[in-house]
Amino acid sequence: MRTMRRSISLAAVLLGGAIIAAGSALAADYPSAKQAEIAHNGEYAGAATCKACHGELHADWEKTRHTMKARKGPAMGKEFLGNIYAWVQRDWDKFETHMVLDTKEKGVNYVTTKKYQVEDVGIVIGQVRKQRYGVYYDGAPVEAYLQTTKDGGISWTIDTSQTVQFAGNKERAGWKFLSMVMKPKDGEFYKEGYGEYYSLQERCIGCHTTGFDPVAWNTAKADFVAGKRKDLKDIFVSDIEISCEACHGPGATHAAAPDKDNIINPEKITDTEARRMVCNQCHTRTAKNINHKGANDLRGYRLGDQYMDHADYVRPAWGKGSRNVSADGKGRRDHQMDMDIRLSETIKGNHSVHAAMACFDCHDSHKVGIGNGQSKTLKQGTVETCAACHQGQAEAVLKVMNAAEGWPKYKYGEWGGEGGRKSRTHVFNLDAEGRSYGLTPDKYHWALKKDGDAKNEADWESIWPWEKAGVETKGRKVAIGATPWKQ
Repeated sequence: MRTMRRSISLAAVLLGGAIIAAGSALAADYPSAKQAEIAHNGEYAGAATCKACHGELHADWEKTRHTMKARKGPAMGKEFLGNIYAWVQRDWDKFETHMVLDTKEKGVNYVTTKKYQVEDVGIVIGQVRKQRYGVYYDGAPVEAYLQTTKDGGISWTIDTSQTVQFAGNKERAGWKFLSMVMKPKDGEFYKEGYGEYYSLQERCIGCHTTGFDPVAWNTAKADFVAGKRKDLKDIFVSDIEISCEACHGPGATHAAAPDKDNIINPEKITDTEARRMVCNQCHTRTAKNINHKGANDLRGYRLGDQYMDHADYVRPAWGKGSRNVSADGKGRRDHQMDMDIRLSETIKGNHSVHAAMACFDCHDSHKVGIGNGQSKTLKQGTVETCAACHQGQAEAVLKVMNAAEGWPKYKYGEWGGEGGRKSRTHVFNLDAEGRSYGLTPDKYHWALKKDGDAKNEADWESIWPWEKAGVETKGRKVAIGATPWKQ
């Protein structure tokens, strides 16, 4: 890999929301102290309460993709059967509808020998591109098969030739995933299967719902394990979808006495980081939640919080690449646009227009999936959105969204290279050959392990540039460059 690549600047002058953010030093800080306090400590009211005054916005929101991240299944009522793809209902008995129980050891899970019926599904995760299904598990001993992976969890195989006895585990009780992932098109599904052994409540509920209360969940789980609670079917949310209060903050105070000073309008937020985090609290990929074992979301996040107070980012792999990121730091999987955008500050400098942007500068959060006739997610058409800054160059610069073009393909065991996603890449930078490109090696950031040997490559951990200050406050040495162990 060449050690240096000349980058071509794409930034111009951003219109609309980001101008407000960039000029925040000239305006009063927003939100106010009162709004911030309510956002951090207030009670949730639920989207139905918001509808009373904001009916038009609510009518649009009800049709958006934000309402499809989690829905009730038929185990919650027969009327919810329609939330499962119709073709999946028709062909249900053809699939491996086993529940993933728990892990036996790395790369090996227990799954039930029992195949669950469609009527057992209580939670449906996803509607637009794929669906997963949650059925309730009470922690009891059951007969099981073993499910294994040979590629780090990308694909899973169930061995039905022999059974084992699973001793049970009340720690894993809750809404558990089935070993299948389905697509909306008739007959299409992920042949790789699925091997998530944590429950929905333990793992990822925070980004599929609104107002999840991790304290209430942790208390209920402890009581259940101790025999003080009947079950763990409750999901402890204000809304089983991404609703108004996920972005505007808890609204009970505002609903009781409507006033602009007791609710937050995200587009007015003056702090760049807080502004970005309105969407990035979910549109991200974490390595882990640092406060709740097993969680992979930012549960407990409230508007104004810092990301790294709740979770660690998925790690870069400078110069080598991984399943998650290319060698130059571009995201390879879903939900990594936030890290893509943040790289702009390192690539272009503090003046970077894209680095100061929030998702809602271009996207219409009230109409995601509905669209405006030009785009299903953007406020304008794709070209028109970019043309606001790039004028006649808009179509040319749009190639930056395809991080696969011009780069070698990657696969399991061969993660090297700068190739990324074929679409939706948000690293707004091209190299001299017109390819989507992240950081040049001279800008790689590394942190030395505590008590590590600075001359030993294995003791250096790849970190994101924006993590530098936080890592240094923990007493770890940070270096910038291609190979700090050779310096």
